[in-house]
Amino acid sequence: MVYSTGNAFIDQTYNGNGLRYFKVQLVAVVSGLGLMMAVSLIPYQFYAKHAKGILGLSILILLLVFTPLGYYVQSRSGMKFHRWIRLGGFGFQPVELVKLGMIIYTSNFLISKHERIKSFTQGILPNLIILALVFFLLYVQPDFGSAVLLSLVIILLLITGGARISQIFLVGVIAGFFVFIWMQGDNYKMQRIQDYVRAFSNPYDTNYQVTQSLNALAVGSITGAGIGNSIYKLMFLPHPHNDFIFAIVGEELGLLGTITLILLFMLFVWRGIYIATYATDQFASLISLGIITQIGLQSVINIGVTTGLLPTKGINLPFISYGGSSLVMTLISVGILLNISRHLHEDV
Repeated sequence: MVYSTGNAFIDQTYNGNGLRYFKVQLVAVVSGLGLMMAVSLIPYQFYAKHAKGILGLSILILLLVFTPLGYYVQSRSGMKFHRWIRLGGFGFQPVELVKLGMIIYTSNFLISKHERIKSFTQGILPNLIILALVFFLLYVQPDFGSAVLLSLVIILLLITGGARISQIFLVGVIAGFFVFIWMQGDNYKMQRIQDYVRAFSNPYDTNYQVTQSLNALAVGSITGAGIGNSIYKLMFLPHPHNDFIFAIVGEELGLLGTITLILLFMLFVWRGIYIATYATDQFASLISLGIITQIGLQSVINIGVTTGLLPTKGINLPFISYGGSSLVMTLISVGILLNISRHLHEDV
């Protein structure tokens, strides 16, 4: 699908090279699979011993987007997104590392401080302070979608680890209130919310991206137009290779293609839950749950945005969308799951 959508970008920007996205993604696939296999050989206990260091390093790298090592991408509306840093000749999105770092740290905290987790000041508060810091750094990039996604994953881990739901709910309401007030001065985000509300009365009375996405899905019908035959990827649908690649899947492979893809994601999530359920210890169970929740929830949000069920967010579709950072880190996370799966209870 990256090959199909990438061929739509044959213009002077990439010197007429329609294979640019495909080549970059191919490098990410090869390197990601290699790292996945290597990580699958590392005992998962390693991450518990170095949880603080992994989180600290990931946050430090996230801060680099605001230094000369970072660079921004400007949208058609003129908005600048500071989400990348340059490592050698390659770009990297630190948020992908932060997601895994937060999952590892929170899982280890819940195990090592289990007797304190019911306490607000010694239990959930330290985790929420770190989450608030990361949320702020993502918000100002801006990457509000990833900030919300990560918050949901960490909150689920805290609840699963034994934190009081009443405490988390209270903090969530207060934090949500201040974030909403903060957003009042952000016309870009408020416009997206208004578009989403209007879409309840008319699915096509929304922003341009979602309208074109729905059109692409409608054109695909049951069996699709065939791979490479999409019309809407030809500059009608912005970011067809990334955030809205699911719409092109629907247009080229039809309803049968989208249902098959959704079933594959469901199978992946089920296997992850299976690993989390039968892991040999709580740390392995929590980190498995965090990884599978992050990947599964990210898939749900992306598909929800593409179909107009959720407000527009800049979140890609795991494994499918163009994006080397996301693909490599997702495969590394799968490598951790593979290592944990090798140590399931023998009677399973």
